[in-house]
Amino acid sequence: MRNLFSVENKVALITGSTSGMGKAIAELLGIHGATVIVSSNDEQGCLKTQEKFQNKGIKAIAIPCDVSKKENIDALVLETKEKAGEIDILIHCVGIAIPGSFLEIDSATFEKTMQINLQSAIYITQKVIPKMQDKKEGIIIYLSSLSSVRGNKNLGLYGISKAGLAQLARNLAVEFGPDNIRVNAISPGVIDTEFAKAMTNNPEVIEKRILLTPLRRIGKVEEVAGMALLLASKAGGFITGQNIIIDGGTTISDGN
Repeated sequence: MRNLFSVENKVALITGSTSGMGKAIAELLGIHGATVIVSSNDEQGCLKTQEKFQNKGIKAIAIPCDVSKKENIDALVLETKEKAGEIDILIHCVGIAIPGSFLEIDSATFEKTMQINLQSAIYITQKVIPKMQDKKEGIIIYLSSLSSVRGNKNLGLYGISKAGLAQLARNLAVEFGPDNIRVNAISPGVIDTEFAKAMTNNPEVIEKRILLTPLRRIGKVEEVAGMALLLASKAGGFITGQNIIIDGGTTISDGN
């Protein structure tokens, strides 16, 4: 029981981990013993985050990567192996949201959104899973979104791509469960991040949203990180194929 939340001696690759929820997840896994690979397309951000983590006693390695390019993902996985060892935990936290109505979706917007939000997840997972199969152990977590389970007027394409991640988690959980590989998605609601500023900085919008949320507040990055740690550790050992919603109760509220 004492080691239920330990990820000691695990190698955890966290994409999108120089800011927001990805950074909080990387820090918490590092605090609990993992060697964390800090990665995003922001090279300076990776180095600064690595330094910050190392100053806290966290084993951190910065490896920048633009996940929209397959050759960069190839290099990321190879360099992780060379510097830290085989990947035990993959947590994919990248994503873009291009606002617009359904009739405004064009091929460029569609391809960019799907490439970064969904295609990159599929490709990096394909690179990582075979070694997990060999070890008969592995953890994969996708950062999806509340948009994956609700209708969206202005972020519809984003919601479609994030719903794809939740379905990907279900598919992989079924296919690779016999190899002792657990795959889950986390769908946060409104969390206090730079990504959510368009909503949280709009008093009229955020006031309405908070009134629809039973806890009457927005979420914190550490609350999402805590769920990631649960899923990555023995504590979450019998959880797989789930899309876990962290939204303060927004989706279950009756609106009163």
